[in-house]
Amino acid sequence: MNEIFDKDDISKFRTFVNYFIAGAVLCTVVILLETISIFVGGEITLKESLLIVFNFVFLLIILGLYFIVKKESRFLKKYIRKLNRYKSAEEIDLILEVNNKFKFIKDAEAIIRSDLEINYALVHYDLSKFTLINNSVGYKVGDEILQQIGKTLRKSLKEEIIGKAEGDNFLVLFEYDDQEDLIKRACEISEKIEKISIWNKLNIRPVVKTGICFIDKNNLDVRVAIDKAFFAKSVLKNSYKSNYAIYEEEIGNSLLEVKKLENDMHRALKLKEFKVYLQPKVNLKTGILAGAEALVRWEHPELGLLNPDRFIPIFEKNGFIVDLDRFVFEEVCSNIRRWIDLGYDVVPVSVNVSRIHFLNNNFVFDYKKVREKYGISKNLVEVEITESVVCCSGNEKEVFTVMRKFRDDGFEISMDDFGSGYSCLGLLKEMPIDTLKLDRLFLNNIEENNSQIIVSNIVNMAKNLKLNVVSEGVETNTQVDFLRNIGCDMAQGFIFAKPKPMDEYEKLINEGKINYYDIAI
Repeated sequence: MNEIFDKDDISKFRTFVNYFIAGAVLCTVVILLETISIFVGGEITLKESLLIVFNFVFLLIILGLYFIVKKESRFLKKYIRKLNRYKSAEEIDLILEVNNKFKFIKDAEAIIRSDLEINYALVHYDLSKFTLINNSVGYKVGDEILQQIGKTLRKSLKEEIIGKAEGDNFLVLFEYDDQEDLIKRACEISEKIEKISIWNKLNIRPVVKTGICFIDKNNLDVRVAIDKAFFAKSVLKNSYKSNYAIYEEEIGNSLLEVKKLENDMHRALKLKEFKVYLQPKVNLKTGILAGAEALVRWEHPELGLLNPDRFIPIFEKNGFIVDLDRFVFEEVCSNIRRWIDLGYDVVPVSVNVSRIHFLNNNFVFDYKKVREKYGISKNLVEVEITESVVCCSGNEKEVFTVMRKFRDDGFEISMDDFGSGYSCLGLLKEMPIDTLKLDRLFLNNIEENNSQIIVSNIVNMAKNLKLNVVSEGVETNTQVDFLRNIGCDMAQGFIFAKPKPMDEYEKLINEGKINYYDIAI
């Protein structure tokens, strides 16, 4: 461990203190000898009396300084030891007894640069859905799980440098001669993590995702290697079993694009490169336009028109999604106000809200303030929340509280992507929502009897709960006829209309009520 104070500086200070003490002792002896000689010399004159008093005062000053320096010296030694203990605590995760990320980077770079002939690999271990595990078993048990993983890594890896990254992520720097052997070793560690006894007690089957980056000797920046290992691991996001991925150039290109998008995002928002598109929702009974969903595209000056799946996941990770969602919401309110003033046939517009918003206590107030700024009626703007926000956050009560605040302020709430992979049926009766939006996957193979039974029952259940039902991703007449017959309220999809730029949508509502059943699209 590096100390906060340089050892040479501390040594110099100790030498100074020792010289001062020696000088103080010498002065004291001289003063005492001189005072004694005055007393021995016979009758004491006035001048000698004054000298004795001066010597006595000077002696007191020297003794006082001696005790002060001695005391401060001891205090400084304790302070140095204390600071160095703090330094140690900052560099070592005291719960897991492994290096934190910053100490890991420093030590790893030092090791790599000490012998450039050795091959190194950076391995990133991540427990899948650890947030859900943490919320289900409690944070105390969650810490115990991480402790067991740290212990397993320390026991299995004697020579390697081990580090703790954010959350449940661990980092290991391996030496290797053969890449296949390194992959085998990395997977063996993953298997050991899976076999920790605590999983059996909790009845949990862990999934360990492993990202591997073989460090390029032309780029010894460990931070870059960590990012590459992370991006390699991210390709396993849809895997339901432990697996590994190796960083390759394609992932590297993706990493470069991510960095470019992050570098450009603030400028793009300022220059209004983000464009709001609106996709019509059609009333299935009448075929008339009944609403729209606000979507966003990025007109990037170099990369062209970007669909949201290229940038939304990035913005959700770095937090920029909050600014983008607010921009889209204000654009929608501003245009609704303008259309009302122009006398157009305005229908409600739903705007998507990311899960990261729920971390902000002022979230609802900010949106209400924007709506009031443009004088928009409460029924013309709907908030759309994905199923994963409600059912995969682990804090349903807090999410429901925010949703109720929205409803109290007059917003209608739609739950998007229902049935996309999370089990929300148990919570559905408690959700403060107005509309249930079926995920497009329900329409796959809708010609089959089993698929029809499932969708029919979901729609029937939602209607009994007094919810409106919207189906998205509708693309065929067969799907339209089926949804219409089972009582689904609205639908959106390419058979009716693709998402439209704001100016094209404006022409649409300016033309009045269009019956989508009467036109071919």
